[in-house]
Amino acid sequence: MREGAAPVRPVSTTLLAANADTLRRLGPRQFSLTAVAEAAEVSRGTVHNALGSRDNAIRIALEHLASTFVDAMAAEVDRHDTLAEQVGAAAVLICAHRQRSDHVTPRGVNESILLLLLRNSGDDLMRRAVDLWKPLVKAAKGNHEVAQSTDPARAGEWIVRILFSFELLPPMGVNLDNPRAVRRFVTDHVVAGLTGGAPSE
Repeated sequence: MREGAAPVRPVSTTLLAANADTLRRLGPRQFSLTAVAEAAEVSRGTVHNALGSRDNAIRIALEHLASTFVDAMAAEVDRHDTLAEQVGAAAVLICAHRQRSDHVTPRGVNESILLLLLRNSGDDLMRRAVDLWKPLVKAAKGNHEVAQSTDPARAGEWIVRILFSFELLPPMGVNLDNPRAVRRFVTDHVVAGLTGGAPSE
């Protein structure tokens, strides 16, 4: 196998988790296979045999984090029936991620998962997230929650950009630490932009 190529053998879930957590904790610049080995309590050789080069380990970590992030969002929205409720639930999830990454650890950056992904694999994350929302927008068209002229791909991208802003922008009028306030803020406004007309009074 050439240097940096993807590993042929399946990687254990424990090592995948340690690899992803190390990248999140240290960031790409400080990331090393040795740090992954320490986190997983295995030898550096074991990590190299499983993940390949440092660059490949970072790529695998980003893919794992992106899948985990989108899967968590999917699990949350699946609990709700309307598009407004689904987007509200996703916003609460993102705000919870934001709260958990508010402090910096002594050894690293402890960057939030979303910021880490946007900085290093933003195109891939956007594609995965928009693909999640397209069928949900289509379903909302079917039950007349949004206008029939709504394009699922464009609306999906709009929703994703709105959701990611909860991580990227500081709080102003809405308390991002209050799940009920976040949910209400989103559900009061998100669908109005997809109805094809002015929001009702």
